[in-house]
Amino acid sequence: MMTRLSSISIFPLLLLFIATGCRSDFSDTEIDELPNITEAPEFQFTNFDGSTITNTDLKGSVYIAYFFFTSCGGPCPLMNSNANVLQAEYAEALDFRIVGFSVDPERDSVERLAKYADRYSAIQGRWYMLRNSREIVAALASSGYLMGDASNPALHSTRFALVDRSGMIRGYYDGTDPAKMDELRAAIDFLLSKEGA
Repeated sequence: MMTRLSSISIFPLLLLFIATGCRSDFSDTEIDELPNITEAPEFQFTNFDGSTITNTDLKGSVYIAYFFFTSCGGPCPLMNSNANVLQAEYAEALDFRIVGFSVDPERDSVERLAKYADRYSAIQGRWYMLRNSREIVAALASSGYLMGDASNPALHSTRFALVDRSGMIRGYYDGTDPAKMDELRAAIDFLLSKEGA
């Protein structure tokens, strides 16, 4: 009986912890080095606020890049929710960015992306949701970020690519897997630290 009461009284505290979006400091994941995979691609896309964003705007920042579309009923909501959590967790890291590329530009107009960005509380200048032609984004995914075929929106990658301050891709992490998200946090911490600079 005591055990049951103890677990019941702890449950609201766990809910409170989860609801506040606090990072778990209980992860044993530590990074002492990351591979240099390849240089991140050059690009020029339109952001959800109508501005033009290029890869040079991200130089000097650590960022994650991923592919999504606003009408996705599969992994995209979870990926964007996880990106929202990262935005909150790294709010004080002024050189951390999030970059999402729409794989469905025919539907994902600037206006639609703006509503979607608002849904996930994307902060302008910190989190970009970008669009360009289907051909350009498909080439960016497959040849640029090496994240598979984005010509069919339903088949886009669920990974986050992690890019360092110099524009080098340093790793890939499944944006739907909690364990891989913890690995991503450790890698971000490493790149934001002096050791990973």
